[in-house]
Amino acid sequence: MGTLSRTKQKLALFVLLFLIFTSIHMQFPVLTPLAVGLGATGFMVGIMLGATSFVNLAGNLIAGVVIDRTGPRNYIIVPIGFLAASLGLHFFVSDVSHLFILRLLNGFLLAFLTPACMTLLSTFAENRREQSKNMAVNTLMVTLAMAVAPLAGGKIGEWFGASWTFAAVSAVMAAAFILARQTVQSNLVIRSYRHEPSYQSLITIRSMPIFITAFGIMYAQGTLMFELPFLSVETDFSKGDVGMMVSMIGVGTLLSLALFFVHWISPFIRLFTGIVMMCASFGWILFFSGGIPPSGALLLFGAATGIVFPAMMTMLTDRIGEEARGRGFALLSAVFSLGTITSPFISGWVRDLLSPYFISWIVLMCVLMLMGMMDQKKEQQALLRAQS
Repeated sequence: MGTLSRTKQKLALFVLLFLIFTSIHMQFPVLTPLAVGLGATGFMVGIMLGATSFVNLAGNLIAGVVIDRTGPRNYIIVPIGFLAASLGLHFFVSDVSHLFILRLLNGFLLAFLTPACMTLLSTFAENRREQSKNMAVNTLMVTLAMAVAPLAGGKIGEWFGASWTFAAVSAVMAAAFILARQTVQSNLVIRSYRHEPSYQSLITIRSMPIFITAFGIMYAQGTLMFELPFLSVETDFSKGDVGMMVSMIGVGTLLSLALFFVHWISPFIRLFTGIVMMCASFGWILFFSGGIPPSGALLLFGAATGIVFPAMMTMLTDRIGEEARGRGFALLSAVFSLGTITSPFISGWVRDLLSPYFISWIVLMCVLMLMGMMDQKKEQQALLRAQS
């Protein structure tokens, strides 16, 4: 395999990220129907999804260590190959227990793939602004996949059955595997350190705003994804109406990603501004629309997502050294999983007593408060160091 230019490698990685997230989101409309068709109850489906997220979280922590030690290349190519095979096996599954095992395997493989891709992407930038643009394009790829893939997966499932959707997903991952074999050339220089960085060493005043924000935004997003489908059950909204509401979030994200001038602004300011916008979005839903999300609130939430994600990734590369990037992105993915697991559980528990949107609003307000306190403390520490 010849050496590709950095520009070609980066472009290929963006295409690869699009294919990976397309394969993830194509599964959403058909996974539950496939499980129910095999005899799973709603409770069993919930256990399956929760267990997959827990395996993904644990795998993230393992992935960070091995990526930092040996580089990200193998942890992109090998998991993609196994995922293509695992997703292909979904076509032949005939028992719920077999589906459960395959979902656990998928969760574990994705735990390596996501931080490895982000670690590699972080090596293609020479400065903060370029890093921010790269992370914004990554968010764009994810958003496009989220917009296109569920529709494609649902249509294939509707026309040919859920099993054929997984066959199509397997084909997408097979194409990603071929592309990865040809184009992924790790730019990360592996060095030996007397003392390896640990996960504990990453949790500092400088980095905590990143992880707190990650939990808050995934908790808020999880609330929306949990609550919106109930509109077609509890109100006169149709499934098409709910789908249109979800698409409003993607439209908002695309609009904010088009504002490339924001990459000149400090990542912390962008992060803080994005959380303020999310708080405003949930406040709009709670206090001005009777608990039913209007299009404007969903657009605002989507726009905030397009601001927050690139800023968060840029802050992580700024505040965590290259030797610990794998651990950094793995810990971030684990926090994402924690927010995704926690939100539906709490929403289902409290929704008969009070609005889950209110809990998310409180969580986001707490994130804002903690970010402000930590930034102030960081400035005080810097002032003390300058005086001493």
